[in-house]
Amino acid sequence: MSYSSAFILLLLATALTSCYANNLGLDFHHRFSDKVREWTDSRGLPPAWNPEEAPRGSVEYYQALLKHDLHRHRGRSLAAGDLYAFASGNETIEYLGNLHYAFVDIGTPNQTFLVALDTGSDLFWVPCNCKQCAPTSDPSYGKIEFSNYDPSASTTSKAISCSSNQCFTTSRNQCPNTTADCTYTVPYGSPNTSSSGTIVQDDLYLLKESITSDVVKIPILFGCGEVQTGSFLDGGAPNGLMGLGLSQISVPSIIANNSLISITDSFSMCFGTDGYGRLNFGDEGSPDQNETSLNINPYGFYNISLTEIVVGNTTNKLPFDAVVDSGSSYSGFTDNIYKKIATSFSAQVSERPITIEGSPFEYCFEISANQTKLKLPPVSFTTQDGSSFHALHPAIGYAKQNSDRLVAYCLAILQYDMNIIGENFLVGQKIVFDRKKQVLGWEPFNCSSNKHISPAATPPSTPAPKTPPPKAPAPSPPTRPNSALARPVGFSTIISVVASLISLIFM
Repeated sequence: MSYSSAFILLLLATALTSCYANNLGLDFHHRFSDKVREWTDSRGLPPAWNPEEAPRGSVEYYQALLKHDLHRHRGRSLAAGDLYAFASGNETIEYLGNLHYAFVDIGTPNQTFLVALDTGSDLFWVPCNCKQCAPTSDPSYGKIEFSNYDPSASTTSKAISCSSNQCFTTSRNQCPNTTADCTYTVPYGSPNTSSSGTIVQDDLYLLKESITSDVVKIPILFGCGEVQTGSFLDGGAPNGLMGLGLSQISVPSIIANNSLISITDSFSMCFGTDGYGRLNFGDEGSPDQNETSLNINPYGFYNISLTEIVVGNTTNKLPFDAVVDSGSSYSGFTDNIYKKIATSFSAQVSERPITIEGSPFEYCFEISANQTKLKLPPVSFTTQDGSSFHALHPAIGYAKQNSDRLVAYCLAILQYDMNIIGENFLVGQKIVFDRKKQVLGWEPFNCSSNKHISPAATPPSTPAPKTPPPKAPAPSPPTRPNSALARPVGFSTIISVVASLISLIFM
């Protein structure tokens, strides 16, 4: 059975209320978003994958996304000590690094970089004074041309010496003498992948979330990446990577400790259903958000403890820890937990189980040609603090080849050797990483309008339109499962996306 063309994630419908923040922020974008597509088109970059060979929603598409996750988690399970997980996606230039990335400006005059965002690593670096870097342009990936940072071209750039207290311990240990430049070498989770160079300081430009939308310049330490190896040379994060992890060398830590501004050591990432997102430093979330404690030590990741799995009308009391990882495409769980979720979900759907050859998903179900309604059990987790974390996107749909008709859906979880709450469970929410209070917060959120989404009652059945809608525009460069959401998707929008005109009802 061959499935391809457009696909959708099945979402819970919500209503909107307003919520405003006052902090420092960066826009970030899904690699399939219209914004990124406009940017790549304007620079002559061809589509990152061939929609005829691997259209959105096809088996090949999901296989490519899975390959990224397997590299990421394999690195985590094998690395010792401080682990730096590379979130570059599939190891080709077509995927342009991480699933979500931000346009950032550095230096005076400013240079713009398109950097991967990664909560699983710490150091921020960009290609600089390159001895071995990914090419800034190459015939294999079109006319696109990235920037290389040049410290001598910025009047605000400052070299960091080994004697400086800004040369962190791991780098100081590599120093030949106190007058030498502070150096770094960071290994990542993907095989034989690393970045090395010197530590420099320059101004990073942020946007203050206020009525005047002031631009704020903050001196920040980052890596002048002179030598990249492994996947970085093949196009993974070719223009740099921003680490958002827990250590003192990460961007959130440096910003929070900056004496020029007063900002809380907390940041949020809002994952929009349209590929648009927000990265806000200093955001502690709202008083109404759900929260649970972070297990900071001995873990090096944003780890939380869960006590229950709730799938529809079935509750499984099963304590476990999980990493909340914005760099993983799919959520995945160890054998026992994976089976609990999958069997509970399967027992509460009425569609016939099927196997989709080549699909990374094990639990898939066929939608009949005359089917007009679909009931899916909601999936949520109860934290150790009693809060409920709802997986907004537990299922992924497949459309028939050369058609918009939805013909199957799969439970979008995988079996891993560790428990991961990945991006397909984060989209549609603002996730707050409050490192000061050591809590993780979350709430449904409309990232584009910067508005909180208040929980609503289960939506009524939506009647099918009489005529098929126009097809969605061709997708832009891919790499991970949320890339399906290249435009705003809500309950009514889902209905208009597929020619099968299916009404969705959630139990």
